[in-house]
Amino acid sequence: MNHPTNHGVAGPMNGFSEELLSENFSNFFEGFFAGLAKGEHARVSLAAENTHFLRMSRGAVRQNGVVQDAQLQIQFLTDAGSTTEITLPFVCSGDALKAFVAGTLDTARRQMTGVPADPYANKPSTRSTSRVAHAGKILAPEEAVDALLGQQKPGDDLVGIYAGGKTISALADSAGMQHWFSSDSFFVDYSLWLKNGRAIKSSYAGRQWQQADYLESLNQARANLELMSREPRVLKPGNYRVFLAPSATSELLGMFSWGALAEGSIQRNESPFCALRRGEKSFSSKFSLNENFALGFAPRFSDDGELAPECISLFENGRFVQALVSARTQKEFGVPSNGVGSERLRTPDMATGDLPLSEAFKALGTGLYLSDLHYLNWSDAIQGRVTGMTRYGCLWVENGVPVGPIVDMRFDETLFRCFGSELADVTCEAHVIPETTTYVRRALGGARVPGMLVNNFQFTL
Repeated sequence: MNHPTNHGVAGPMNGFSEELLSENFSNFFEGFFAGLAKGEHARVSLAAENTHFLRMSRGAVRQNGVVQDAQLQIQFLTDAGSTTEITLPFVCSGDALKAFVAGTLDTARRQMTGVPADPYANKPSTRSTSRVAHAGKILAPEEAVDALLGQQKPGDDLVGIYAGGKTISALADSAGMQHWFSSDSFFVDYSLWLKNGRAIKSSYAGRQWQQADYLESLNQARANLELMSREPRVLKPGNYRVFLAPSATSELLGMFSWGALAEGSIQRNESPFCALRRGEKSFSSKFSLNENFALGFAPRFSDDGELAPECISLFENGRFVQALVSARTQKEFGVPSNGVGSERLRTPDMATGDLPLSEAFKALGTGLYLSDLHYLNWSDAIQGRVTGMTRYGCLWVENGVPVGPIVDMRFDETLFRCFGSELADVTCEAHVIPETTTYVRRALGGARVPGMLVNNFQFTL
């Protein structure tokens, strides 16, 4: 394949062939595995993308380019339990591939020198194959600028990023496991700003671009922005009835991946969900959660060679069903693995309820409408207590009518109250909240979550 490119101006995305990449990947791992000596094992994973990135600020294009990239990660293991990892750009094909394979194997063996044994290393042992492709309708680079910015209104100050194209993940190991996952997808993560420094944040994501849906999102953001021009309300610390929009719900749900749902953390008594397993605490019967790979946001297989079921039930009507369990934790604690190598949520799917999202203000009555939260962290991990700040379009609502914005506040609340004793209702619609990080590459994953009405939510500052 061609060397990864990052063009200054977007052009046709035709220098990236999934078929050729698949062929070269197969040639690499077959050659690498063929060179292994007795007692040596290996796992090879591929992360590749063909993505059009477009950055915007003040309603204009600031950066516009296409990234074509592919990287290999090699896990090299021995019967003694020693392991090492190598990450390399995948830029070779044809005759050069043989030398690349030999050089990588030699590097792995040299890196292994002096590495102590890992008693919980997950060595390749199972043969399985899969090939999943999610085709989509993505904006062509030459269409994107007009689609995103062509229908702006006077005064629009739009800041954000668009990323759209194909992402690929693949895995093969020396025991015969081979998996391939590709997906056409996009996201627009943007904010509309006022001159007073306040903003409304929104996003649009999926696999099938629909211009009408994007414009509906933009128009809703414009309507909410009018409220942000009003004088902000300064509220005193205390407990308030709140409505958490899907994006805010997603932020709170993200704390489940900070060791809470990890079986390893539970076994070490480091998780707040130890109390759930012991039956000392519970969540509301209105709360159900799955790890649902059928959403197509991420592959079922992990870089550690584990293959998860298509859907893992974690909570059913408030009842704790199971944690996320890796093969490593299975070896260490004897709990059967459910194939989630990272023991973190990758495609959480929270069940909906009965409250129409359009009636959120009415159902809230008097209280706070929280559109976004940020800077979340544990204030007391064992008690499931989370702290964070309100952000963007958070509104004070009186008698079902939004009055205006609030001055940002700090909250300190427990997951057991938010998803348990204080959970009053859940919306009947769920929104897709995409994973938008792009630090090394386009991250895979996302969440499908509803909004939540919470009776008492504690603010401390």
